[in-house]
Amino acid sequence: MKKFALLIPLSLGLALPAHAGSESERVIDPADVTKVYTQAALMLNGSSDIQFQGQVSGGLENGQQFALLAEGTFVDESNTALRDPDKFGTEYSNSRIQYFHVFETGTKATPKVGLSLDYINTRNSIKNDLLSVGGVVAINPAYTGGFLVFPRAGLMTGSMEIPGVTSSKDDLTGYSLGLITAKHLGDFGAYVSLVPEWQDLSGDDIDMQNFSFKTSLNVPMNSARTWWLNTRYDITKADVDVKGVSMPNDWQTEAWIGVRYYF
Repeated sequence: MKKFALLIPLSLGLALPAHAGSESERVIDPADVTKVYTQAALMLNGSSDIQFQGQVSGGLENGQQFALLAEGTFVDESNTALRDPDKFGTEYSNSRIQYFHVFETGTKATPKVGLSLDYINTRNSIKNDLLSVGGVVAINPAYTGGFLVFPRAGLMTGSMEIPGVTSSKDDLTGYSLGLITAKHLGDFGAYVSLVPEWQDLSGDDIDMQNFSFKTSLNVPMNSARTWWLNTRYDITKADVDVKGVSMPNDWQTEAWIGVRYYF
C-alpha cells in the first residue's frame, strides 16, 4: 500500500462505465467510458484491502445519460507500517462519490463529452476532503486506429492534513490531467485499458504532485456480458513538500482483482 495514499485517481471513476438503454438493444461494452451502466463490484488487492463499488444510471429522451457512482475502500490498519497482508480490510480508508453526465455533440470527431463532479474523502496516513469538476471527451476510433481514447482534465479544491507532520488543515487548489485508453481483444467484449494521470495541488503549507499509471484487463464471464472479471495493476508516485521540506515517498505498486455485475 502507498505510504502517502494522497489522492484517488479521478480518471479511475470514469473508467467504471455505466449504459442506459433498452434491454433488447443493450450490448454491454465497459471499454467505452461515455456509456453508463447500473452496476456493482467487489475488488481485492494484494494487501487484502477491500473496495466496494456501486453505480446507478439513467438516460433522458434527448439522448443524454447520467450516472451516480459511490465507492469505498477498507484496510486492516490505517497506519501503513502496521498493516498485515493476511488480514482483510475492515477499517475505513477512503471513498469517492461521483456524478457523471454524458452529452452527444453531433460532431464526427468527438461524438460525446462527459462532465463529472467528484467528492473524495481520505482517512489514512493523510486526511483530505476534495472536490473536483472535470470533463472527458470521446475521440472517434476511426481517427485513433481502433483504440478508444478519452482525454480528461479537471480542476480540484479542498483541504488536506498529514497527521504528525502538519499542524492543521491546508486549503489546496490544483488540477488533474488524464488519458483513458482502451483496446478490445477479439469480439467477445474483453479489453485492456491504460490510464495515465497527473495531479497537482498546492496550498500555503503543502505542495504535491501525484502520477499514476493503471493497467487493467477486463473479461466477461458469460455470454450476456453481465458478469465480468476485473484485474488492475497500479503504479503510483507522489512528491510531497510540507513548508518546503520534501517528504520521502517511493514508487508504489498495487494489484487488484475483482468481480463486477451489470444490472
